[in-house]
Amino acid sequence: MQKQLGKNICGLDDYAILNKVKDLPNHQKECIGGLLEYSCCFWTKHLVKTPSSGPDVKGIQKAIDKFITICLLFWIEALSHIAHTQIAPCFTISSTPTDT
Repeated sequence: MQKQLGKNICGLDDYAILNKVKDLPNHQKECIGGLLEYSCCFWTKHLVKTPSSGPDVKGIQKAIDKFITICLLFWIEALSHIAHTQIAPCFTISSTPTDT
């Protein structure tokens, strides 16, 4: 998902009015695709099922930090194109102090 998300994922003109873009639904499907759409919508549900302790936790935390730092706005943009922006407000970050 991190490799596919990016600024202006659909390559639209700056300040494009979405309801005036010709063939927008097909363009969005072509640029985002089913796999990325699924990933954008359900990665948090898969993340919740990961163990909260164990040898992989620090790596998972680093991956989440990297995603939030680099891809969060791109993720929200992709969600807006696939009409799933209701997912973004549900994404909450619970942080606890850790020894780093």
